[in-house]
Amino acid sequence: MPAERPRIAPHITTVTLNPALDLTIPLERLALGEVNRAGPAELRPAGKGVNVAVMLAVLGEPARATGLLGEADLPAFEAFLAPLGIRVDFEPLPGRSRINVKLVEGGEGRVTDINPPGSPASANALEALLTRLAPAPDLAVIAGSLPPGLAPEALAMLAVRLSAAGTRIVLDSSGPALAAAISARPSLVKPNRKELEALLGQALPDRAALLAGARALQAQGIEHVVVSAGGEGALFALPGQALWVRPPKVPLTTTVGAGDAMVAGLTAALARGLAPEAMARLATGCAAAAVSRPAGGLPEAATIARLAEEADVEQL
Repeated sequence: MPAERPRIAPHITTVTLNPALDLTIPLERLALGEVNRAGPAELRPAGKGVNVAVMLAVLGEPARATGLLGEADLPAFEAFLAPLGIRVDFEPLPGRSRINVKLVEGGEGRVTDINPPGSPASANALEALLTRLAPAPDLAVIAGSLPPGLAPEALAMLAVRLSAAGTRIVLDSSGPALAAAISARPSLVKPNRKELEALLGQALPDRAALLAGARALQAQGIEHVVVSAGGEGALFALPGQALWVRPPKVPLTTTVGAGDAMVAGLTAALARGLAPEAMARLATGCAAAAVSRPAGGLPEAATIARLAEEADVEQL
């Protein structure tokens, strides 16, 4: 038997502990308690880190997609991700992954998410994943929620162990998992306004309050704090500079995955060593391209570049 080839440390790895198959159903208006006629549905592998890996591939930064995944769905994830140049390297769990349902109303642009809890996971599975992650990547995106069976400290443990091996951490989570992982001092966090309010335990009604909240996280050793605020834009509290960036107007086809696309742009910017304004523009271009992508398709790199240039950047 030939000797196993040594594992080569990837440049970027995404870690999704609670991936899913996303079932997106477009309809004009959701009528509760009634039969709703819908447009063509889309079912595809997803989860925050998986979505980030897909957008990184669009940007020409193919990543390794890892995490914990129901073994019955490994072929579907492989079939979707591998043609994009993404290395699929999940730790298998018994059974299947959850199916998240996203009801997208065309009239109002409103999205209703129905997310089951996911397949149960154990601390042993998390340790096996850490073994699979060796050698450590340059950058790791730890994103999404936790499956049943893992404590809120699971993300923090991942971040600490990877950081100790020299990996820079990009964190995108919420609730107790986010609160626990902040102590690991990731290089970058990207909460939205509601998530940052929950983390800090206070209302952040305007830009000044958002900036103060972001500065509070930076004071804890987190260099890059990006707070998304939907159509209003996003705050980029970066080393030595704070920016507010408004996206260009685009035809809205979906609101699904905008935050994940922004995380991908931020991660690519870190990998490329971009200056603060270039980082903010790339992340904003990715988010704008994601919400205007063709149904069932992916945005193009040229579209992202154009939208990045059209973004409105304001110094704070």
